[in-house]
Amino acid sequence: MVTNLTEESKAIWAKASMAKDPVEKLRLLQMFYSKMPHHKGTEKLEVSLKRQMSNLKEEIEKNRKKKATRKDPWTITKVKFPTLAFVESGTSRVYRLLTGTDPPRYKVFERPFVAPIKALDLDVQLYYALLGNGNEDNFVKIVKQMDALLVSDYERISVILDDYGIDLVRNKRKLVEIERKPAGGIRIIGNSLFINESELRKFLKDYGMMNSIVKLSEDATMDDVEAVIFGRMQKVAINATGKPQADLAEILRALTVIRVYTLNSEWAVDGEPLIVKYGINVSNIASKLGINFRQAIVVRKGKRLKVGPSYRLEDGDMVRLVSL
Repeated sequence: MVTNLTEESKAIWAKASMAKDPVEKLRLLQMFYSKMPHHKGTEKLEVSLKRQMSNLKEEIEKNRKKKATRKDPWTITKVKFPTLAFVESGTSRVYRLLTGTDPPRYKVFERPFVAPIKALDLDVQLYYALLGNGNEDNFVKIVKQMDALLVSDYERISVILDDYGIDLVRNKRKLVEIERKPAGGIRIIGNSLFINESELRKFLKDYGMMNSIVKLSEDATMDDVEAVIFGRMQKVAINATGKPQADLAEILRALTVIRVYTLNSEWAVDGEPLIVKYGINVSNIASKLGINFRQAIVVRKGKRLKVGPSYRLEDGDMVRLVSL
């Protein structure tokens, strides 16, 4: 059930969510926490708020010390999509099967441990996150930055990450994504079997989210929307089998993305495939590559097809764009 906050509490939250100064944001979150109802339906919200307030206190303390700080080695610079992490709570054979290397056994990690996966014509960097054995805060930082997770024990990992305000979404895309905008009103993408659009618009406005893009999956509920508003994070996750081809294919399906290959004038594949959203068409690919084309040819299952700009692509398709 949604938390059924009072109008006063919603107004305080709206101010807190917009606050940029960490001191002011902390003050408003503390006020919100003192006024919100506390019952079984708000347990996850309470965990999320406590975590946010704790993080703000740490940020304020760091600012007060005014020390020159180096870049946090646990902050990942994303180069390619998707970024993945293997998450486990003990030791397993799965990581070795995926990467061909053993996970590190030492307790103190000074920086992320990463190994490559080569599968489906992709080179993917797989970050390692060991939970429940020390250094957990840094490993959770890794988890938060990932596009998706491969886990060795879904139920166990789900319980651990729940305390950090992270909900795992198993084998499918995120239930709810909300992006705040400076203007443009409320834009809703996708439809849910459990959410009425007019009720959702009113719900968002009550929380001061007058300008936002909301993406819904068909299984999303109002509880899921409220959880995201209050700072809980969703992560796509699969229970890894240790088979690189199968596990990476399952990740791509869960993220609703496909691989599209581009062909050069010699009809040879031009580098790694593009990772693009399911439903993309030839015109979208041309725009992505910055090509004005006069003719498009798609190779699918060995057959060459002359297609128009609106032709929808499938996983594994090869596209040759003949420029103007």
